Amino acid sequence: MNLGNFYKFTFNIPKPNVNQNHNSLFMRKALFFLLACFVMYNSFAQDENIKNKVPSTYDRSSLGILFLNFEGEKNQNLLFEKVKTVVFPDKYDNNNLQSLLITPPYTRSATPADVQAAILAHLEKEKIGLQTLAKWYSRKPDGSMSLELIHERGRFSATDADFIKAQTTKRGNAALEDYGNRLVNLSYILVIDVKDIKNAKEASKTDLKGWQANVTGHLFKVAFNDEIQNAFYDAWIYDDDTKAQKDEKIKKFESLKVPFVAISKATVSVTAMQPESTTNLGMFMKPKTEDQLMQELAQKCIDDVIYRIEMNVEEFKVKTAIYDVRPLRAKIGLKEGLKTDQRFFVYEYVYNEKTKQTIPKKRGVIRAGAKSKIVDNRKVASGDMPTSKFYQVAGRKIEQGFTLQQQNDLGMELSLGYEIGEVGGVYARFDIRTGRFVGIRALFIYVEGGLALGEYPGANSIINSTTSQPTISSSDYTFLRYGGGIAKGLQFTRNIELRPYIGAGIEQATNDDFDDSYNISALYIKPGLNLALNLKHNFQIIGGLGSYAFISNATSSTDEDLGKAWDEIFKERSGLSYVVGLKVMF
Repeated sequence: MNLGNFYKFTFNIPKPNVNQNHNSLFMRKALFFLLACFVMYNSFAQDENIKNKVPSTYDRSSLGILFLNFEGEKNQNLLFEKVKTVVFPDKYDNNNLQSLLITPPYTRSATPADVQAAILAHLEKEKIGLQTLAKWYSRKPDGSMSLELIHERGRFSATDADFIKAQTTKRGNAALEDYGNRLVNLSYILVIDVKDIKNAKEASKTDLKGWQANVTGHLFKVAFNDEIQNAFYDAWIYDDDTKAQKDEKIKKFESLKVPFVAISKATVSVTAMQPESTTNLGMFMKPKTEDQLMQELAQKCIDDVIYRIEMNVEEFKVKTAIYDVRPLRAKIGLKEGLKTDQRFFVYEYVYNEKTKQTIPKKRGVIRAGAKSKIVDNRKVASGDMPTSKFYQVAGRKIEQGFTLQQQNDLGMELSLGYEIGEVGGVYARFDIRTGRFVGIRALFIYVEGGLALGEYPGANSIINSTTSQPTISSSDYTFLRYGGGIAKGLQFTRNIELRPYIGAGIEQATNDDFDDSYNISALYIKPGLNLALNLKHNFQIIGGLGSYAFISNATSSTDEDLGKAWDEIFKERSGLSYVVGLKVMF
């Protein structure tokens, strides 16, 4: 049974009035390409799972942020005025130094390898590592230090499990203070380079206002090893030390060299723009000033780079146990930087008889719930920390006590398939998950496009009589459509998602007899519903239906109104369209 007959049998729809042979060829090539990508990706992912072990513990890291100040570069001063007031991420202890700006130790012509080496050398030369340790130990101008901040961070970072365990010891809550000592070894410096800062006009964005920039983050870890620790404690000043001893220890401290290790790097494009208030879309949005949008850009420079770096740094990935399964809950929240739709893998630790080891087995994928379901747990643990709610998007049944591990994704999805209907042909769609930004779970914006070939002999006489084009004789037309809209995912089961959507777009028709660049087009709206079945957590087979309703007369690219509706020119070209295809999520 061929594809057209299958759809005719299954959905009882009429055979579409398009050139099925051409479009089926497109479809076969597209699906073959996606299947090949899936096989290669699956093999790669299996290798990665073998190499990557899942730690069972998570300790809070600290972060110091520095911006490279390339003096004289356009719009940098505007950005740096806002950097001072950005909100530091809740997930990390704040190790920012007195100044957030440093002079770049390299020029724009430097190679990536030279850049990293230059930054590393500059951090050590400026004793950024030593300044970081001085902050941890609350070092005062007279050289004296204390454990006050370390104890405070230890109490704050402790979980309910740590709290309950501490209560079983003689020291009680004091044991939580010592927990802070191991956090010193998780001290990082993030050096951010922002370049090509442009406003909407400079970026050639019409009907928009705001800013965009390219941002690179370089992450380094303070190497607080045993040798450095011993030398550091040798410089500790005690109350009963003589002046000579204190002076000697101050010299020891100032001569300490605290090295760094390069950990990761990420580059992202950051945008903070909105439509002008004079546009149709802008009329429905609260207007923001250029100054406010620059503040947003400054915040995104930090948030987006950190989010991307978290994909590669194991110590930045939150790990904890599943607390409850009906609904899925875990004792993490704002303190761990949890955001709506943030992705987590869930593992069960299984004993392997052959290796005599307990190894993690991935059992499912879950995402954080809506903003209202994420708890504010930014307080010291007392044994009754609240839980945040999650929802499952892939895998098998999850049990209480399984371990979840943060696995950030880009929140992007690419679908490629084939539509059957009067409006049909090869189909592609790109969805972007917006939950992290708007706090609504499984809310998407999307853009889509389609290409089809069709034979419409009756269209020729209408077009010939209503346009200034030369007379056309060919009845073969090529249809290109593109549009976008909004969609909402509804998790039907653990591995099946229902996604209703509403969108709008334009379809264009061209003919070999048309002049170059000439076409006719019309606007359409399209409500629909897609169903997706997991083949893997990030690879799905999709099917669904949509309804094309053309809402404008056909118009030529020379602004001629043909005075006819689209489905009058191209008979019956509207109505239901059925889609089948594959989707990759990344």
